[in-house]
Amino acid sequence: MTSLDSTIVLITGANQGLGFEVAKKLATDHPGYHVLLGYRDAAKGEEAIAKLRSQGLTVDGVIIDVTDDTSIQSAAKQVADQFGRLDVLINNAGVITEGRLPEGTSLRQTWQAGFDINTTGQVVTTESFIPLLEKAAVPRIVFVSSALGSCTGRLDPKDQFAAFQLPAYRSSKAALNMIACHYANLYGPKGWKVNASDPGFCATNFNRFRGWGTPESGALQTVRLATLDKDGPNGTFSNTDGPLGW
Repeated sequence: MTSLDSTIVLITGANQGLGFEVAKKLATDHPGYHVLLGYRDAAKGEEAIAKLRSQGLTVDGVIIDVTDDTSIQSAAKQVADQFGRLDVLINNAGVITEGRLPEGTSLRQTWQAGFDINTTGQVVTTESFIPLLEKAAVPRIVFVSSALGSCTGRLDPKDQFAAFQLPAYRSSKAALNMIACHYANLYGPKGWKVNASDPGFCATNFNRFRGWGTPESGALQTVRLATLDKDGPNGTFSNTDGPLGW
């Protein structure tokens, strides 16, 4: 049951992997938060909701495809009709397209598909929910980025991800970091908290379970940034170890 004092949170791409763990931890550790799982596939989304509700957690679902403007607008209307505002937006939906698309996919299509979800989709989603975020006491936006999007890290031959190529994915996350900076600069003076998180290399379906971290550990920094108070930081890029180079 949602009270007027509940903190309303929407997480895109939340029916599995990191997004699901963020939803679970938020709802578990912060009972005053009403968590909305965003997902494209209704059946998978409802299954994820059932799992969390079976643990006594307060969650609901919202169908949202960040590559579809109509879907995004419909999701924003649903949140507006049900809650009248949004306190926290977690832009988590993401994809690696390199080596994952059908045979014959062109280089241009590979890059465009990645940017459509990882970058453009995050902007359109954010813009669509800004009117609802403006109604929150302390609006918060978290862009789930990656250390692979760090230009500083890419130029460091000793970086732990130096052997990782994935230029399309890296570039889309570097662009996402700039988007985070843009909104932090635009809304920070109004008291908003806009930050980018790096979950680390976690073993999820996203990377075919090749990561060395757990989804639970990967959720920690995103949850921390999603629960900042009015004195929290704005315009940062960090993981659980601290700030990261842009």
